[in-house]
Amino acid sequence: MATRAKSAGWIAYAGAASVALLLAGAAGISRAAEPCDDGCDGIDWTFGASTSFNYDFNSPDGASLNTSTYSNLEQDESFNIDLVQLGVAGARGHVGYGAKLDFGDLTAFAGDSEDGDVALQEAYITYDADGVGGMLGRFGTPIGFEVLEPWGNAQASRSWAWLAQPVNHDGLTLNGSADVVDVMIGIVNSFTVNDPLANDVDDEKGVIGSIGAGVSDAINLYFAGIYTEEADNLEIGAINAVVSGDVDVVERNLRYAIEAYWRHDDPDGGEELDLWSVVGYVGADVSGPFAFDLRIEYADDEGIILGDDSDVWSFTPTLSVDIVDGVDFRFEYRFDKAGEDIFLDDSDPDDSLHSITGQLVWTPEL
Repeated sequence: MATRAKSAGWIAYAGAASVALLLAGAAGISRAAEPCDDGCDGIDWTFGASTSFNYDFNSPDGASLNTSTYSNLEQDESFNIDLVQLGVAGARGHVGYGAKLDFGDLTAFAGDSEDGDVALQEAYITYDADGVGGMLGRFGTPIGFEVLEPWGNAQASRSWAWLAQPVNHDGLTLNGSADVVDVMIGIVNSFTVNDPLANDVDDEKGVIGSIGAGVSDAINLYFAGIYTEEADNLEIGAINAVVSGDVDVVERNLRYAIEAYWRHDDPDGGEELDLWSVVGYVGADVSGPFAFDLRIEYADDEGIILGDDSDVWSFTPTLSVDIVDGVDFRFEYRFDKAGEDIFLDDSDPDDSLHSITGQLVWTPEL
């Protein structure tokens, strides 16, 4: 078994190297063809990296839900490589393309390799015909406010709602826009790519959709949903709604978001399970290079991620400092209080969790 796992790891790395060479080759072809007629938009490379250190005051000994509150979702009291990502995107006329290749602790949530160290998070082709278009391949989910990339979130850790949401999908989408409204509908293999029992092996398909409206800088409305039947024995449905925007308060630009999420799992011959969560986000640039963000969440779960009929209050303030352009350091304190015994903490009968995180995020311009 060890030999097989090791071989699988080498195969995964070889596959990742092949994808990287393919992306580099595409870039070379694109650049070699320039200059070109109107419609040649070139290519854009992106890079991001995140490393962190997390300390859990509960000092857990063994696997538990404590790890779900960490920045890398894996380890406590260690230096972690959360995510290293190389991305590429470009367009020629009406046709566009993009891909993201991941390394690090968080890659397991994007699927692909057996050891979870390498993942092809996205690889897609798009077509845009003046307001109406489509996408084919592997793409990011329309569900949720937070994303896999640490530099795409205000906090180092993630909400409980994010743990019950998909990350990416294999499938096809059609989209259209009119004035301030964007609409999308699609067909996908499964609830998320990181699902070995359904993605790429199950003939059942799921349906996703979203609608968004940018009313103003202060109010953006977004609604998304997904329904899948997996392995002929599990139905999953989820609905997500987000209100967000930027407002001026006492000469400060205040960013906010309110997210509501509901998921329903219905296994054949088993008990139906529901999870719902309400998350509030607020943040502002405080002074100079400093920024402050706060997340407050209440999640109630009948057994999808938290365990048998549990609820949690979560409070997460985060202080960020812009060290230089493209490099940010975050210091975060997180407090979780559960109604049931789901965290490893023998000293607290109320089952609360305290942790701190330091995280360094690097997203240079290429």
